[in-house]
Amino acid sequence: KKVLSAIRKHRLIVPGQRVLVAVSGGADSVALFEVLHMLAKELRLRLTVAHLNHGIRGPDADRDAAFVRAFAKRRRCRCIVGLVNVPALARRKGISVEMAAREARYEFLCREARRVRADVIATAHHADDQAETVLIHFLRGAGTRGLSGIPMAVLHHGVPVVRPMLDVRRADIVRFLQRRKLRWCEDSTNANVVHLRNRVRHELLPWLEKTFNPAIRQVLMRMADIFREEDRWLDAAALETLQLHTDPVDGAGLMVQGMATESPAMRRRVIRLWLARRGFPLERMDFDTTERIGALLRKRKGTSGMSLHGGWSVRRWYGILRIVRPGPSRTSAESVRIRVPGATGVPELNLRVVTARSAGIVRPGPSRPGDLPARASLSLHALGKKALHVRAWR
Repeated sequence: KKVLSAIRKHRLIVPGQRVLVAVSGGADSVALFEVLHMLAKELRLRLTVAHLNHGIRGPDADRDAAFVRAFAKRRRCRCIVGLVNVPALARRKGISVEMAAREARYEFLCREARRVRADVIATAHHADDQAETVLIHFLRGAGTRGLSGIPMAVLHHGVPVVRPMLDVRRADIVRFLQRRKLRWCEDSTNANVVHLRNRVRHELLPWLEKTFNPAIRQVLMRMADIFREEDRWLDAAALETLQLHTDPVDGAGLMVQGMATESPAMRRRVIRLWLARRGFPLERMDFDTTERIGALLRKRKGTSGMSLHGGWSVRRWYGILRIVRPGPSRTSAESVRIRVPGATGVPELNLRVVTARSAGIVRPGPSRPGDLPARASLSLHALGKKALHVRAWR
């Protein structure tokens, strides 16, 4: 009933649509598929199951894939299983395994959704995920966008992704499965408190419930709802500002002079919106990125630029800021050894690093992220015989 109510209230799925259901084999995704299967006749849904093996857990992952295949077969639904080596992907891109897994998962889901002509992708995020996400973003110092948590619906690579169970507690999900005598797979990595989300789930949230507020999850969910509504309103204002300062010649560049006079809060929001509209990956859009672009806007004159994650870059040609997409042959440097002393060019990152041995510590004046040239001191004694390298952000 809760899922059907959410679908109708937020128009997540329109009757008659094709739905690609992301099923990992865990309790949440098994419940999502079962509920959508129960509603399929009433909503005239055509369901396809999609499962991705991340190449992390060996035989356990193979067992999960076999479980999902069998479960979909019993419900007479088509099942698509993909395989990707997430650890290798993380090493190649210079990002965390968690981020690489998320990127690979959504890339797989969107690709398969287009292939089977699905209208929408459904994922099994629930209320407890929402509370954890808001708390994690708070710990990382997020703004209103981060504190609004997981959206009920969002576009990934042009494909709608919906979360029909976002109002459902995990305890209710487990009770639902137990009542229907349904099995699911337990992922052993979910108990590993090395990962931040697991520490929040198993340690921080229970401690907050016990020590401060038994209803902390509901509080965090309500806070997310408030921030989401305010975020929408601020986005509308930012869109007007973006249109005001967009280069009228091609509709792509950002005019420096007008943006430099905007308030810092509006400037950050417009930069994020501008990046998103030019296709820059949302998951790589952090505070440091917007601040560095803001530093480019504040430069008094001339031509300059900066590199972003994944081979993207921003260039300032006098009064206009433009985004440069990564070319097919362009890759960010995994790691480049720095000459000590000497100069090292890193064309992939648009950098030139110069080192020199000297006594004392360089104490540069106040600067902002993105201000170049930048200076720093490292202890030669602490370095010992180890080499210095420069690489993209991880």
